[in-house]
This record gives sequence, structure tokens and C-alpha cells, in this order.
Amino acid sequence: MSREDSSEVTRQHFFDEQALAKKQEEARLVVLAGKLAGDKYAIEDQLSIGRGDSAQVQLDDTLVSRMHSRIFKHENGAYVIEDLESRNGTLVNGMAINKQVLTYGDRIQIGSSLLLFAHHDPMEEQVAQRRRLEAIGRLGTGVAHDFNNLLASVSASIDFLNGLPSETRVGATEVREAFADIRAAASAATEMTSRLLGFAREVQGSHAEVDLSELCHHAVQLARRTFHRSIGIEARIDRGLKVSGDRGQLHQLLMNLMINARDAMPDGGKLKISAKRADQLELAKAPLNPLVAHAVVTVEDTGIGMDEDTRERAFDPFFSTKGDQVGAGLGLAAVYEIAKSHNGHITVHSVPGRGTEFQVVFPLTAARPTAPTEPSMPAIKLPRTQLLILLVDDEDVVRRSAGRVVRQSGHRVIFARSGAEALRIYGETQPRPDLVLMDLNMPGMTGDQAFEQLKEVDPQAPVVFVSGYWDGELERKLRGMGALGFVQKPYEAATLRDAIVQAMTAQAS
Repeated sequence: MSREDSSEVTRQHFFDEQALAKKQEEARLVVLAGKLAGDKYAIEDQLSIGRGDSAQVQLDDTLVSRMHSRIFKHENGAYVIEDLESRNGTLVNGMAINKQVLTYGDRIQIGSSLLLFAHHDPMEEQVAQRRRLEAIGRLGTGVAHDFNNLLASVSASIDFLNGLPSETRVGATEVREAFADIRAAASAATEMTSRLLGFAREVQGSHAEVDLSELCHHAVQLARRTFHRSIGIEARIDRGLKVSGDRGQLHQLLMNLMINARDAMPDGGKLKISAKRADQLELAKAPLNPLVAHAVVTVEDTGIGMDEDTRERAFDPFFSTKGDQVGAGLGLAAVYEIAKSHNGHITVHSVPGRGTEFQVVFPLTAARPTAPTEPSMPAIKLPRTQLLILLVDDEDVVRRSAGRVVRQSGHRVIFARSGAEALRIYGETQPRPDLVLMDLNMPGMTGDQAFEQLKEVDPQAPVVFVSGYWDGELERKLRGMGALGFVQKPYEAATLRDAIVQAMTAQAS
């Protein structure tokens, strides 16, 4: 290489370093908590923050002044934040400031919002997109593998039962074992799909107020009915904990944490769940606004615990210590995503051989909790009268299996294969059906479309929707139109029976 070429390389290297340094100097503001949580803003020469229309970062918060503060780039290249004589002040790392130089990693509190001053990497989105695509590929492969294994088990058991000569009597034990295998495979598939939905689903539209206390009670009751009796469950739940969020996702978060605790105690143990108003010490552990009241949910087990490496990777998608277990690696990843989407924060503490504790903190709405209690859930009695139920589903096997559950519950059932057929049968049947179990996703006319037309014929038409996929925004719309309940496929017979009882009870009240 000539001296001239060498000089050119040196100059090019110098210019590359300059470009890299320039990239590193670029900055952004990331909203960690508040109504704009997750939003990112590039900071060039100046970025204004406030409630007014002229602010570049508009925070819809009565605690924020119309023009609250600004971040600007000083002539020396440093970024400076300045409070613009706001009513409630600007905090940097918990300290009130008038004007202060920012360093990367500083946390800025303005009203009920928490913001992070951070590096901006132009390649970040590309890297994140590539990782998302890789994750989708791994997810698809894993799901196909797991479902194929489950279907193989179901098919083998069914083939065994179907292959029995009609004149041959087989011991009851063998038959029970075959049905038990089918049941186990179905349960595993149900759990896997639940975890997949919890991981993949994002909150759409506006959140509604959710009674977190009631949701915790429900999750505890479900765990007590389904977990092995070797696991003792204790609960201490304050009343009146109201949060803004998606009820289905929050329920998924609670159940995933409790299932994780169960799986950590294969030989039995104790599971504790508590829900209360967070104190200042608990808030100090999380990047949350201390001026806003929060609820803290704690799920604690006496299981095998986690070492430091496992604890650090606990929320990574597809990371699991459960080997090839169906759905492994998705539960805690879903918990993390749900907590983040609800402006919450989750921490984990664990000691190998002694157990694990998860804490999730959520911002509260205005309601304040009352004294702790764990009342027993009142049992709902089945109506004494025999009901006539119209069951609508385009899948033959689903209609037959659901029909058996309905008849076993002491009711009569009539069937429709489509939304259009359901409308015709409902109109022609006298007296009219007491309840309609309506599939949501059907070809031609969907369940929600059939419901809209059914309400025109009979504004009091009692309908419970059944579906394998759920849309929170659609659920809110249908409840507003008078839908009495929702059942997600796949479901257990008891779930469908409970939905029928609850729907008829709600209609009678």
C-alpha cells in the first residue's frame, strides 16, 4: 500500500469515527410510565414538554403545565433540561431542578409521567425487527412441533378405542387410561394456546376500569379447583383495588404467575398471593411515579427457586428450564409484556432451593382499597327449569361435543350451522330459545353480525359468545349491545356449564 493510499485509509477511518461519535451523540426521550408509555421522541436542537397544543411532547395530565419544561442542546454539545416555571416542578432522578445537564440514563418525572433520557441508535429498529422475525420463526416451529405431538397422542388413543372389536370386552382400566391420555393432551393444548395468546396479544383501544381485587379472587378460586391438593394456596387480597386495563390480559398475567409457581413445586408446597396498595418502599424499587398511587400483586412459592442466570433470563421469550414441556418459555414472557402494556413494572426475587417471589406494580385509578379479606365466592345454583338452548357453530365436532354438555346439564338443545340458520331457527321456534350459544368466527355471517340482526328481531335475545380467538374491543362492543357472556375455546365442560348458569342468572336479575 502506498503512503497516499495509507493516508486515505487513515482519513476514512477518522471520518468513520466521527460519524460513529455523531450517532452516539444523538439522543431521545422515552416515556416509561404514563398515558404515553412506550412513545419515543428524538431530541435534536430542542424538545418542549407540556400539556398545551404547542408542546412537542403533549402530556394529557392536569399535573402538567401547558408549557412545562424543555430539553435543548447546549453549544458545547451537552443536553440540558430546564423547568419553565411549571406549577408542579420537574424532577430528575427524584430531585427538583430548575436547569440541569442530562446524562444518559437520567429519569425525568413530569406530572404522572416518567421519562428516560437515552441514546438513540439508528440501527435499533432494524435489529429489533430482525429479532422479531426470528422469534416468529422459532414460535411457528415450536408450535407445529408441540401440536403435532399432542395430536399424535390423541390420534393413537382414538385409534386404539376405534380398533376394539365390538364383541370384545376390554377392561375398564385400559379404556380409562386411553381417555385419560386424550384428556391430558387436550389440557396441554389448552394451556399452550392460553400462553400463546397471552404472549402474542396486545392491548387494543382504550382500557376499561378493572376490579383487580375481584380478578385476584377469581384466579385464586380457579387455582384451588385445578391445582393438585399438595399445593396449599394462601391469599390476602385488599378490596377496592381498581386499575385501568384489559381484564382478559390481567387475568392471563395472574394465572401465568400462579402456573409458574405451581410448576416450580412438583412435590408440593405453598403458594401465596397478595394484593394491596403499594407503599413507598415498594414504589422505590420500580421506575414508577411516586406521586401516583399503585397496587402491588405478589405471587410467592416455596419451590426450587432460580439461580442468578435463570432469574436474569426469566422473562426472555422461549427461555425455559422445563425442557420440551408444551408452552415452556412463553408464560413469563407474556407476563412481562402484559405488565409493560399496562404501565406496570415486574420484579423477581429468588433463592435456589427456597422459592421465588414475583411482584407486579400497577397504577391505581381513583378508588382506594379497604381492609384485607378473602371472602368465599358465592356459589351459583343451577336454574331448576329445563332450558331450551340454541347452539350455533359451523364445526360438526364442536356442535356434537357442546351438545352433549348441554344435555348432560339437564337442558334441551337445538342446532344451527351458520349465523343465517340461527336467525331463521330463532325466529321460527316457539317458545323462543332461552339462550343462544353463538360461535363468533363463522363463514358467511359472523357471530357478531348475526347478533346484531338478532337484536333487531328480539332486543332481549340472550346470547353467550364462544370463540377460539378474542378481541377485547369487540367484546366491549358486544357487551354494550347486551351479550351475556363469553367462553373461549378450547374449554372444559364445567366452564360451559358455568357460563350457562351465569348468563341465566344475569338475565333474571
